[in-house]
Amino acid sequence: MIQKLKSQTTLESSFAPVVIGVLIVYMWISSPVFLTVVNLTNILLQISILLIAAYGMTFVIISGQLDLSQGSANALVGVLAADFMVKSGSLILGLTIGLAVGLLVGLFNGYVTAWLKVPSFITTLGVLVMARGLAREVTSGNTVGDLPTLFTDFMSAKVFGLQVPVYIAIAYGLIFHDILKRTKFGLHVVSIGGNAEAARRSGISVERVLLGVFALSGLSIAVSGITLLGRVRAGQPNASTLLELYAVAAVILGGTRLTGGKGSIMQTTAGVVLIGLIQNALNLKGVPSNYQQVVLGAVFIVAMTTDLFISGVSSLVRMISTILGRPDQDVNKSVAN
Repeated sequence: MIQKLKSQTTLESSFAPVVIGVLIVYMWISSPVFLTVVNLTNILLQISILLIAAYGMTFVIISGQLDLSQGSANALVGVLAADFMVKSGSLILGLTIGLAVGLLVGLFNGYVTAWLKVPSFITTLGVLVMARGLAREVTSGNTVGDLPTLFTDFMSAKVFGLQVPVYIAIAYGLIFHDILKRTKFGLHVVSIGGNAEAARRSGISVERVLLGVFALSGLSIAVSGITLLGRVRAGQPNASTLLELYAVAAVILGGTRLTGGKGSIMQTTAGVVLIGLIQNALNLKGVPSNYQQVVLGAVFIVAMTTDLFISGVSSLVRMISTILGRPDQDVNKSVAN
C-alpha cells in the first residue's frame, strides 16, 4: 500500500510533461501551423521573460516563501533603465541602474522578511504596490521610447533562428540549475524550505540564506525587466502585470511544492513551457483573449489543487509509515521520490 502511495507522489513532477505531450499531439493533429519552425520559435521567444522570472521564483518557493513583487518591480526596472539610457545617452548606465534596482528590491524583500520577520506574502505585496506606483510616477504614466539602437538591435538579433532573449533565458536557467543543485547555498535553500527550524539547529543561517534567495529573485526581476525592455523597445510602467502570478503558477505546475522543500529548475522550465503552449494553442484556435484568461485561471487552480493533493498524499504516507514502524529515513526517501 505504501508503495502505491509512493508512486502517487510522482504525479507532482510528471503532471506538466504529460500534459505537454498530450497538448502537442492534439495540436499537431488539429493545427498544421503548430509544429512549424516559425510558431515554435515564437513560443520560445514569448516564454523567455517568464522563464527568467520563474527561475528566481523557484528559489523563493523552494525556501517556503513567496515573491509577489516581481511584475511591478519588473516594470520599475524597465522604465528606470530606459529613462537613464535616454536622458544620459549611456547604455551602460541604464543597464547598471536596471540591475541595481532589481537587486535592491530583492534585498529589501529579503531583509524585511528574514530579519524583521514580516511574512513574505505581506512584504512583497506591499512592494508590488510601491513599485508600480513608482514606475508610473517616474514616467508620469507614459511610455519611455527612443532607446539606443545598439541595445534594441542586439535584443532583436537572431542566432541560429532564435532571438537573443531566448539564449539569455537558457543561460540563466543553466546557471540557476547549477546554483540549486551543485552549491552549498542551494542545499541550504532546500533544507530551509523543508524545515527551517531544523536547518537553523544544524548551523544554517536562515536569515542569510533567505536574503540570498530574495536577492536572486531580485536579480531575476532585473534581468527579465531589461530583456523585456529590449524586446518591446520601450519602458512601459504598466508592463508585466500578473507576471508574478504566472511565475508562481509555472513553478507549481512544474512540480515544486508551494510549501517549500522540494523543486528544480527543470521542473519550472516544464511549467513555463506548458503555460506557453496553452497560450499558443488558444491563439491558434482563435479563442478571444478574455476567455484565454479564464482558461489560464482554471489551469492555475488545477495546479494549486494538484499541489494540495500531493501534499495530502505525502502526509498520508508519513502517517501510515509511522504506524507500521518504518524508520524516519525511509519515510523521507519515499516522500522525496
